[in-house]
Amino acid sequence: MFEALLVTTAATGLFALAKGIRGNQTFRVDPSLVVLPRDERGDDLPCPWCYAPTDEQDARCAACGQEFG
Repeated sequence: MFEALLVTTAATGLFALAKGIRGNQTFRVDPSLVVLPRDERGDDLPCPWCYAPTDEQDARCAACGQEFG
């Protein structure tokens, strides 16, 4: 009987302690850290040589100058 009372008291104390530490936290999102799935420019695959963003109509890379195709 004493062991059951001890276990119940300990469990209640641990629960209250965990709840008190956590409290009512609110999470705020910094909009500058949000990553969108696509860039507004509509980039396609990166340049195979320098990995700079390219567009489908590009004949050459704007960053390194290598020709495509």
